[in-house]
Amino acid sequence: MGIISDLPLMYTIACLFLGISYSYFLYRKEVLLTAKKLKQLLFIIRTLFITLLAVLLLNPVVKSIQKTKHKPIVILAQDISESIPDSFALQLLTQISKQLTDFEVYEFSFSDKVNSGFSSVNSGLITNYTNLFQDMNTRFANRNIAGLVLATDGLYNSGSNPLYDNRINFPVYPIAQGDTLIKRDISIAKVLKNEIAFLGNTFPLEITLSAQQCKGERIQVEIWNKGKKIHTEDRIIYSDDEFQKVKINLFAEDVGLQHYTIAVTQLSNEKNSRNNSYTTYVEVIDSRYKILLLTEKTHPDIAAYKSAIEKNKNYAVERVNVIDFNGSFEAYQLVVIFGIQKNNPLLMQLEKTNVPLLVFDIQQNLNLKLTSAFSFKSRGGLDEVKAVKSEFFSKFTFSPELLNLIQDAPPLHTPFGKYTLQIGSEVVIAQQVGMQVTTKPIILINETNGSKLAFITAEGFWKWKLYDYANTKNNIAFDELFSKLTQYLVLQEDKSKFRIDYKKQFAQNSNIYFEASLYNESYELINDKEISIVIQNEKGDEFDYEFSKSLERYNLNVGVLDIGKYTFLAKAKGSELIRRGSFDVRAIQLEQLYTVANHKLLFQLANNSGGKLFYPNQSDKIISAIKKSKNNFISVSSKEKLKGMINIPLILLSLLVLISLEWFLRKYNGLI
Repeated sequence: MGIISDLPLMYTIACLFLGISYSYFLYRKEVLLTAKKLKQLLFIIRTLFITLLAVLLLNPVVKSIQKTKHKPIVILAQDISESIPDSFALQLLTQISKQLTDFEVYEFSFSDKVNSGFSSVNSGLITNYTNLFQDMNTRFANRNIAGLVLATDGLYNSGSNPLYDNRINFPVYPIAQGDTLIKRDISIAKVLKNEIAFLGNTFPLEITLSAQQCKGERIQVEIWNKGKKIHTEDRIIYSDDEFQKVKINLFAEDVGLQHYTIAVTQLSNEKNSRNNSYTTYVEVIDSRYKILLLTEKTHPDIAAYKSAIEKNKNYAVERVNVIDFNGSFEAYQLVVIFGIQKNNPLLMQLEKTNVPLLVFDIQQNLNLKLTSAFSFKSRGGLDEVKAVKSEFFSKFTFSPELLNLIQDAPPLHTPFGKYTLQIGSEVVIAQQVGMQVTTKPIILINETNGSKLAFITAEGFWKWKLYDYANTKNNIAFDELFSKLTQYLVLQEDKSKFRIDYKKQFAQNSNIYFEASLYNESYELINDKEISIVIQNEKGDEFDYEFSKSLERYNLNVGVLDIGKYTFLAKAKGSELIRRGSFDVRAIQLEQLYTVANHKLLFQLANNSGGKLFYPNQSDKIISAIKKSKNNFISVSSKEKLKGMINIPLILLSLLVLISLEWFLRKYNGLI
């Protein structure tokens, strides 16, 4: 303990001098006080009182160190996922908890999330060790953990491999559960598919079958959709440990989220039949954005642009020479033109449409009325320029990787001349000549009367693509630039005054969220009305909810719903605004895929962390191992406390005692 102050020692000496001076002038002419010793005592009391009072006005602080002893911590974690068939671990862990009286014991259960306390029901749909170890490190940061007792089967289907988790800095003592015997079983191990398919097209489905102890068996693979069998084929198992891949092309004939149930023949004496079927989901949409590349000459920039946007499965890209085009521009959601002569009659047709337009090679198209977004007065020749993102542009975001590419990529070539931008035009990427950032555009966008236009004034983007790949071995940053520009152009703004935002599918253990927006006649956000929603399941049961207001919008958390298809009707009360929609709650089947326990992983986990693997009948050995752990020691933590002397009751009491004692002595001796 000590006393500290921001002021130098001389201030404390001054306080003492003040106390002595005050007492001296008070008692030096006290003629009624004849007893010398009494006079000296009163002098000392008054000196102490004044000195201490003056010191308190300097606001000194008392510094102390508080030490606390902590018992070692033991964490008991119960895996409650569906892959564990019984809740025997509940009794075992409860018994262990009662015997660890010398420890600070914390009890948890986990599957995909971590919960306090044990559970008597194994209903977890996902096993995630990463969440468990991350949660433990957060809860017990800088605490002494003697050990983590982990009752589990070693199977996980979410998160990273626990053997490579560097956050495990305490001994782990797994209690191995489940059966490691390989039994006769045929299962669907994995299903690969596209998340989105397009109406009228075929899409691939790849099914991986796992067969154990099934040599020589003939099985049948069936696929069902809407209660109708749409595919079937026979397979033969050739060994006792075999994986087979079944590749199928299915036809997308209905719009919406489609359920495809894959079923495999159940064999005789097969212990686990839950993994013989699997339901997968594919969103079938009725159309893609059609993009027309209309060119009169070849150029590597057009090839680079086309390769970037073709990776998006929502785009159907069609490249046509201007001589061969005889269709309608209205059939496309975006027209990209490059190198077309300015007197071509097709350009006149383009001017009469509201189809979004992206123009490369502006020198060939300067007579377009569409280029009224800016005017350009050519002075001949080309400029070599660097690119820089406009600091005022915010229509879409740029990733750090794309910003680095723009900054470091090779220079572009652009026509030399004077640009004059019109109202409504925004520079996306500007020209930098030498060290000077100009207002001249490399990429420019304009939106007038609902018609979106974009202009690219430079060429040489194909070099950016090569540069990006040379540095990163991919074209993610380059593709992002043209993907986001294209997405901005093709997306049409929703002009409805009542909008509902939600996901089309949810996992069965996920909360169902909705967000609603209301707009007035000027398309300003408002929330002066109540919004209700009625959700209906496949049985016809209805559930009524009310949205909550949040700032200018509305939010609703329905919670968890049963597996199935749902429709909804949302209404803005006091108006005729309504919205309809549908969503699906899909089953999670990860825990049924693998049922053979992985005790090898648990052994390695224990060995890597300095712990030891145990079995359910070894509770006494588990307790003994924890007590012998190198982390079994009492830890002491020190905490520095700072407290102003004026806030210490004992100091104030001392002042009261001093002044009271002086008053009593003066009163008793007739000085008052």
